Amino acid sequence: MTLTIHVPTELEQRLEAAAKQRGIGKDEFVCIVLEENLNQLPTPHSPDFPSKIIATDLPVRDRTQEYAWLEQHREEYEGQYVLLDGDILIAAGTNAKEVVSVGRQRGIVGALLLYVEGREQPRFLSGGLWR
Repeated sequence: MTLTIHVPTELEQRLEAAAKQRGIGKDEFVCIVLEENLNQLPTPHSPDFPSKIIATDLPVRDRTQEYAWLEQHREEYEGQYVLLDGDILIAAGTNAKEVVSVGRQRGIVGALLLYVEGREQPRFLSGGLWR
C-alpha cells in the first residue's frame, strides 16, 4: 500500500534524522513508528477504549406489538426485512436499505426493522449454531 502524508517540514526533518540515526530509510522508519503506535492503541473491546455516554435517560420503547405482529405474519414475510411501527407494517422487501428508505420517505421515526426468519430456520448467535 502506498500512503502519502503531508507533514510539517520540521517533523519531516526529525523523521529523517531519527531514521538516519538508526541506519534505515525514512519510509521504513515511519512504518516502524506507525506500527509501534498502532499496537499501543486500545481496541474497541479493551477496557481502555475511550467510550462516551451520550444519554442515560432515553426511553425504552415497548416492542410487544411488533413482536406479536411478527408471530402472526412470520410465514408471509419469511426471508424478507419488515419495517414495523407498532402493529402496522410500513414496508417489506429483501433489501434492507430500500425498506428503511420507505420509512424515511414517510417520515416515520422509531420504527423497528427486522429480518424475518422461518420458525425452523437455525439461529446464529455468537458464532455458534442454535435452534
